[in-house]
Amino acid sequence: MGINIYYYESKIECQCCQKKSTTYKVRPNRYKVVDQDTDFMPIYDGLNPMLYEVAVCPHCGYAYHKSMVRTFGPFMEFVREIYIKPLQKPMSICQERTLDDAIASFKLAYLVAKASMEESLVMANIAIKIAWLYRLKEEKKLEIHYLRSARDFYGQAFASNKEGEERIHFLYAELSLRIGETEEAKKGFSHLISGRDVSDKYKKLARNRWEDYKYNTAKKEKNVNEG
Repeated sequence: MGINIYYYESKIECQCCQKKSTTYKVRPNRYKVVDQDTDFMPIYDGLNPMLYEVAVCPHCGYAYHKSMVRTFGPFMEFVREIYIKPLQKPMSICQERTLDDAIASFKLAYLVAKASMEESLVMANIAIKIAWLYRLKEEKKLEIHYLRSARDFYGQAFASNKEGEERIHFLYAELSLRIGETEEAKKGFSHLISGRDVSDKYKKLARNRWEDYKYNTAKKEKNVNEG
């Protein structure tokens, strides 16, 4: 059997059932980030490695993402009780994945993270990736649903997270804008634009994003009036 030029097999040992398996990962030379959306969703040329971020155990169904930290002792007992036991049949998605497979894998990780009471920031980062996958699938309603979940978790993460705080504030404002909560978005962007300790990078990002929004909104209104 020849070498797969698109994927390599990553060996995993399940932290829940301790059984071993392999799962596909995209080879680094098979993708390149060429752009990103305003909420930092990377846009790839080539394959999308995000589809393979979550490892799902084919034996017990446990789903693991590298951002998870509560993967030991009492937290695993919660996962077994709340997540593993009700699971009817483990998914076998260790090889090439569709968008639907990737969405399922992240939703499983979301349930595991919830069962093990992961921090709000972990929950937010998983929720936003589910939203991104629905964006790629062009399912707007479900994208908005998970953007709202992510926005709310980022809001909860403000007080507990100093690392990457500017990024969290920006995403809170950006996602508020995307789900149609304009006043909340305005407050969030204003906080970054006028904040004394905010870096130039995030001041500029916030200012540009809010100005673009106002310009595009005015343009739409003008077109409607002229039409």
